[in-house]
Amino acid sequence: MDSTGFALCATVKALVIPEIATLIFSSGSLSQADLASLCRVSQYMSKIATQLLWRNVTAEGLLSLIKSTEYYRYKSDSPAFFHLDSYTSDQDNFKMFHFYAQYVETLEVYDRSGRCYRVEDWYLLRREIRARNSPLLPNLKALRFASTSTSLGLKEMKWISVFATPRLEEISLAPTIYSHVWPILFPIASTILKTIFEFCPGIQTLALATADDDLDAEELTKVEGRALAHRPPRPWYQELKRLTKLRHLTVSEGWLYPASLQELGSLPELESLTIVPGSLDNFNHKADIETDLPNGAFPCLTKLSLLGLDGLGFNAVLSITGLSRKITIMKLELYFDSLEPEEEFEELFDGLRHASCLRELHIRHPFQPEKGDKPINIYSSMENMGLHPSLEHVYLDGIRIKKRYRRDSRPFRRLAVIWPNVQTLWMPSQHASLQELKDFARLTSLSHLTVKLNLGDPRLPAELKFKSAPLETLTSSGPVRLSTTYKDLSLSARALLRLWPSLRQVAWSDKDHERTQMADFFNSQVLRFNREKLFRGLEEDVRLSATQSTTEMKARFKLILEDVEQPDLNSDTDSDMDTDSETGT
Repeated sequence: MDSTGFALCATVKALVIPEIATLIFSSGSLSQADLASLCRVSQYMSKIATQLLWRNVTAEGLLSLIKSTEYYRYKSDSPAFFHLDSYTSDQDNFKMFHFYAQYVETLEVYDRSGRCYRVEDWYLLRREIRARNSPLLPNLKALRFASTSTSLGLKEMKWISVFATPRLEEISLAPTIYSHVWPILFPIASTILKTIFEFCPGIQTLALATADDDLDAEELTKVEGRALAHRPPRPWYQELKRLTKLRHLTVSEGWLYPASLQELGSLPELESLTIVPGSLDNFNHKADIETDLPNGAFPCLTKLSLLGLDGLGFNAVLSITGLSRKITIMKLELYFDSLEPEEEFEELFDGLRHASCLRELHIRHPFQPEKGDKPINIYSSMENMGLHPSLEHVYLDGIRIKKRYRRDSRPFRRLAVIWPNVQTLWMPSQHASLQELKDFARLTSLSHLTVKLNLGDPRLPAELKFKSAPLETLTSSGPVRLSTTYKDLSLSARALLRLWPSLRQVAWSDKDHERTQMADFFNSQVLRFNREKLFRGLEEDVRLSATQSTTEMKARFKLILEDVEQPDLNSDTDSDMDTDSETGT
């Protein structure tokens, strides 16, 4: 036997050892293809791998297990519709289905393409449920819809009524906000909530993004007519309060309607609330919102996410008294219609004054650099939120302070006053020179800082008159920007160590091999050498060692420098929207 055959044999023998197989599977790093291959190794491996392989399945794969199923595809190869009862079924019609169904924990319906397949002969599935007197998927924990159909929620309700079980923990009917999908109407949402309560009253996670947006009047009338036939007699929002075990909820802006907002606030175990776009007809939440809530509203709410709203929408939500008083984690993903969003930002940070328990803050303005998009330029509005001693982690993405303002007003210096205990500050769109890093150093609890660094023009800052932060890693979201002069390179290291004596390395997001080599040289040689010199002092033997080390490093530096193609050290390319013609950072 050749070495390849021996290795394969040894691998197979190793994989049939239960302890080794269990260790491999428990890593959670195996792909679906890997699991399918491992099923063929041994009976023991097949038993373990099959459970993992069928833990998360698509409805397409699941329905194909029914023997009498025929399905037709679009030209794009995605399924168009399933015909479940294509011929008179025999006793083994569901044999394969039930064999694998016992392992299913997550069922994904449709896909993100927006094409939703039709299913015919639902009665066949309901008949099987009655015959077995048990759910089709007895261990199902999550039912997720990657898209929504043109039925405006009625077909999705069928899926829930057939596959939901009392053990179901999650239903997601809120596809990503970037997808072009059909909305679920508010009246139909009432019926869906009623169905959920009937089949899985203990559900803990629910995403139900409803909207009454611009729809074809004829289609809307037809669908609403079918929904009204089994609509609960109470208002559409009152069904929600029966789901008392809800802990995580995603709804649309229309749910800020005063009466439905009170229902949201009455959920006794709700921990996190996410609000996405989706309006309610004849209700303008930006103008008609009720800002005062009853005492005791949202008793357990600690996480609030506002995704895809515009500036006015954010400020309307944050104006609700009592909604954010116990929030510890807040995630805001916002869009701006105006070219000058400073006023909306000021109102946004004004609204954060009420979130006195805030520990983690995420603010993101999505932009696509590959399409020419740029981050939003603003003046510093962050101090408007006032003192937040509980705040520890701040993430600001797609947002930066205007170049001229950050030079003239030194806004980062004031952050230390309002954020005395911030440990993580992540601003990947914000340019920062060594001079500006001095202002960040005033955050004396900082342990992680990410900005777009430019260390090409080093200047040694004055001795600090405040306590140094315990920062060990400084991260740059941009390419390596270092001086090509060894003297300046050493000065950059000394300047950084004066700001943060505990600094161990500077990490750059750069894929250029030569510049990465230069960064490695800076960290492993220059920064390390200057740190050791800083702590050891300059005794005679140290001076000699330092001289020898410097000579060796300069020689190595010259070799590295020959291949390095430097980015423009004086460019602040993301500041093109500034009206001034300054260069540098």
